[in-house]
Amino acid sequence: MASAFICLLLFVAVFVVVQRDLVDRGAAMLIGAGAFLLLGWALDFYTPARAVQAVYFDTLALLFGMSLISHLLFKSGIFHELAFEVVTYSRGNALLVLVLLVLVTYTISLVFNNLSVMVVMVPLTLVLCRSLAMDPGPVVAAELIASNLGGASTLVGDFPNMIIGAAARLHFDDFIAGMMVPCLILLAVLLLYFQRRLVAGAPGGVDLESARRALAALSPVRNRDGRGGVDPYLFRVGASVLGVTLAGFFLAQSLGLNPSTVAFWAGIAILIFGRVPRAEWFQAMSGGDILFFLGLFVMVGGLQESGLLDGLHGLIAALGAGSATLSLLLLMWIAGLVTPFLNAGPATAFLIPVAKSLSVDFPGATVWWALSLGVLAGSSATLSGATAGPVVASGMVNFRDRFSGGEAGVLDFRRYLRWGLPMAGLFLGISSLYIMAITP
Repeated sequence: MASAFICLLLFVAVFVVVQRDLVDRGAAMLIGAGAFLLLGWALDFYTPARAVQAVYFDTLALLFGMSLISHLLFKSGIFHELAFEVVTYSRGNALLVLVLLVLVTYTISLVFNNLSVMVVMVPLTLVLCRSLAMDPGPVVAAELIASNLGGASTLVGDFPNMIIGAAARLHFDDFIAGMMVPCLILLAVLLLYFQRRLVAGAPGGVDLESARRALAALSPVRNRDGRGGVDPYLFRVGASVLGVTLAGFFLAQSLGLNPSTVAFWAGIAILIFGRVPRAEWFQAMSGGDILFFLGLFVMVGGLQESGLLDGLHGLIAALGAGSATLSLLLLMWIAGLVTPFLNAGPATAFLIPVAKSLSVDFPGATVWWALSLGVLAGSSATLSGATAGPVVASGMVNFRDRFSGGEAGVLDFRRYLRWGLPMAGLFLGISSLYIMAITP
């Protein structure tokens, strides 16, 4: 029991360092992993061999491949071209702006990492809202939650489902069948909630030329006339590799392939054909995130070996009193409460051993949907819970000088709570009904 308590304190200490950005988060996790190994050796409960077994290499391979595809398509400029189409089509209708931006964010997040998606969507939204004299805060908050929903809908949209897929040996079509329907229902709830709180702008349409210039300045591609555009070669390579990868995901189960294998070779293809400079390889493959999750998996393995997570499983089993429905609801709500503090990826990794134990008691995929939906709700509650939350907050601060008056143009952690907490509560309530409906 002493080893479990010490491990918990060490785990919390590492996350305090990470949350406060005192050191690089990848380095912090690797140092924490080393400390866990030393502690395990000293107290004789954790070995290097057990640490290697605790690492979900499938998750790292998925992250490697999908990050490279996302990087190449971002460099091609296609995201920025799609952004301008949204600007053009909206024509100044505030409700249409909200619906289009949320739907675009959700759709792109089905395949691409949330960080990449929000890096594009935040500048676009700020330019568009400035043209309409709208407060961008609620719009960006809705986009961030939509990005969480898109990521939760598929195997490859965000880190939590990558981890769940690797742990449970689930395939791409499993997530489509189990998570797409509830996420689409929650997306409709999101749109209804925010359209009632959207502050409409001044009359008139969008200044398209101003928006075009702003987007051109943000685009990684320049045409001869100085405007943004699409690099044909990078787009062809990125789109082709993405198409083959998605086909591989759908056919993986019937062909006896692992989705992570498909993603890994897709990443290798990007490095060979994508003209990615070697100096950009580490960033393009999300090397910092790979190191982060490598260290995280080792630490979570240490928590498991210390007996701490067995205790949490025992608590859920005792409170659930043998009821599959009640036990899975407890798992989902615990995930929803833990995620705002740990962030989506770490919270998922932390609860994976608990979910694995519950899957033995209650076989089937429902336990994994309960975990994923709980993490989804928790990641939508606060900016610190969302994978892309801190990036969104800093992006809003960087652009706030383009807006006038009060807090408009800024989305800090306190302001986000007015939208995030109610949405998290709605998500948990609706997801509870879904879990009750599908639990055998």
